[in-house]
Amino acid sequence: MFGFLLAAGLVAAASAAHIPSGTYTYTATMGGASVGTSTLTVRNVGDTTVIDEQVKGALSGSAASASDTLVLGADLAPLSYQMNAVEDGSPLKDSAHIDSTTASVTDVHGKSASFDLGASSKHFVVADFGLFAGLLPLPAQMRAWDNAPFLVVVPELGRSATLVPDQSVNPQRPAGVPEQDAAISFTGDAPFTIWYDPSTNVPDEIDVTSQGLTVTRQR
Repeated sequence: MFGFLLAAGLVAAASAAHIPSGTYTYTATMGGASVGTSTLTVRNVGDTTVIDEQVKGALSGSAASASDTLVLGADLAPLSYQMNAVEDGSPLKDSAHIDSTTASVTDVHGKSASFDLGASSKHFVVADFGLFAGLLPLPAQMRAWDNAPFLVVVPELGRSATLVPDQSVNPQRPAGVPEQDAAISFTGDAPFTIWYDPSTNVPDEIDVTSQGLTVTRQR
């Protein structure tokens, strides 16, 4: 009986932290003006989750397009990341490779850096500015990791920062966010909130109020 209950608990935990395969499209606005569109395809490949993204947008009159691929392990921890972009006609690329305790990144200038997990962080997250692949899995990752602090690495800049989920925040539900959606907020230099469907862990809206930035899923 105990073995059965334990197995049932493990199945429930795994189910709570999944990211369904499929294609998801998001639009970003800043100060009410459209700044980009992102289309992401999620695939389950063996015991990994692969997120492919295509982005087109413009900011301050500079046209940009990008593609990136994020690979997550069975526990949703990132394994690798690769980005290629063209901004105002100039090619850019960066990458990250992660083992259990170290993230090695190459920034858009070709400089390499490595980051180790500290005492306060147990997991890595990979996220580039203007791209969404690293944010899409965050609700599932937080459920899998029990809302633990994590170290986010930004390959684009070759930098890292610790982010902490703040469960004391009670954000006001924006118009258009489904009533069944749950919210998770993060504190730091650029606080943000993700509204997501708890049955799928797929984000419906991300609000970065300090920057006037809103990312909305297109249904």
